[in-house]
Amino acid sequence: MKIRFVVKLGHALHECGTTSQRIERHLINVTHMLGIHGSFMVSPTTFTCAFWETDELDQVVHIERVEPAENNLGRLWEIDRLVESIADGRLSFSEGNDQLERVITAPWNYSLWANAFSWALAGGSFAALLSSNLKDCIAATVLSLVLFFINHLATRHASWSPVITILAPFVSGVLAGAVEALGVGINVPFVILSSIIIFIPGLALTVALTEISARHLISGSSRLVDAAMLLLKLFFGAISGTAVANFLFHGNHLASAVLPMLPDWKTWPAVAGLSLGLGIAFNIPRRKLSWGLLSAAIAFMAASLGERWFGMYAGMFIGALTVGLFSNLYSRITRGPGSILMTQGIVLLVPGSKTYMILNRWVSGADILPGASSANQALMVFIALIAGLLFSNALVPTQKSL
Repeated sequence: MKIRFVVKLGHALHECGTTSQRIERHLINVTHMLGIHGSFMVSPTTFTCAFWETDELDQVVHIERVEPAENNLGRLWEIDRLVESIADGRLSFSEGNDQLERVITAPWNYSLWANAFSWALAGGSFAALLSSNLKDCIAATVLSLVLFFINHLATRHASWSPVITILAPFVSGVLAGAVEALGVGINVPFVILSSIIIFIPGLALTVALTEISARHLISGSSRLVDAAMLLLKLFFGAISGTAVANFLFHGNHLASAVLPMLPDWKTWPAVAGLSLGLGIAFNIPRRKLSWGLLSAAIAFMAASLGERWFGMYAGMFIGALTVGLFSNLYSRITRGPGSILMTQGIVLLVPGSKTYMILNRWVSGADILPGASSANQALMVFIALIAGLLFSNALVPTQKSL
């Protein structure tokens, strides 16, 4: 029964999108709590564990192939509370086992329309964060909403799920080209990028490099390859959609409409909107969204001040260091999973969109936005973020495995 519980727990953590090193560390702590021994090797596509009581050579081994999972931070929060309740004696093991099944099968924290709102809010807020063109923001918001419903329909059919990351940017490219042909005057590549921002694997790339730096080589390398392939599929869909739009609407451009530019104070509302949209998309419980907004504000403010005083790379390092310290302190004080707040803060800093822009420059020779980063700059930003997270764990070690 204990082994079945640990296997079920590990599988549930994997489906939450938790990093491999956190899953392995957490499962080892749980096995110690239950009075058994365990060894684990987790990657985005494999789940291997071995259990024994006294003789390490007399093992029960479980090997399973799993699929890479999306972030479900709300379920992660509930699983952490459940394990804490068992450890503190508030729940018996049998009660915890039954409750784990209920947590795994629990419905999403938000309705269909709330999730649709989160996609639209994230796309529009990202556009507002990087551009003052109101037309870009409106177009990105509408296209993000359209892509949400396309994604919702596609994920209900197993045969369509693998191609959604090509189909979504393709549709966005065609629709953005149609909007431009109507005379709206938008930055088509930037609007496409903004509308697919939830798909951009910036966080996955950062996690992959973090795991590699921590010498979790199998998990980190496979996660890195998966993120790179996702980025290529997104870009292929986008350029294909743009090509079709150019063929359909070539020469049909109308006079550009005039709309006011966004005010200079747009930055903080855009940061809040992007964080809130991603928080809902990550299924974070409503009562915890305010903590995520605070984490995002701390990360963005620290990175902005650091960049102003010391330069871009130092700014990213300071931002990652600050949000890492904040999440670890939160975990120590509240005994909650600090990784959730760390994720919400660091996701605003990861240069996933920059890697997409670099890929666009390599293929088309054009910049999506003026002054887009080079490949060297994006790589150094990734390294600065990883260094900041590593130093935060060294300065204030987390007392929890999640």
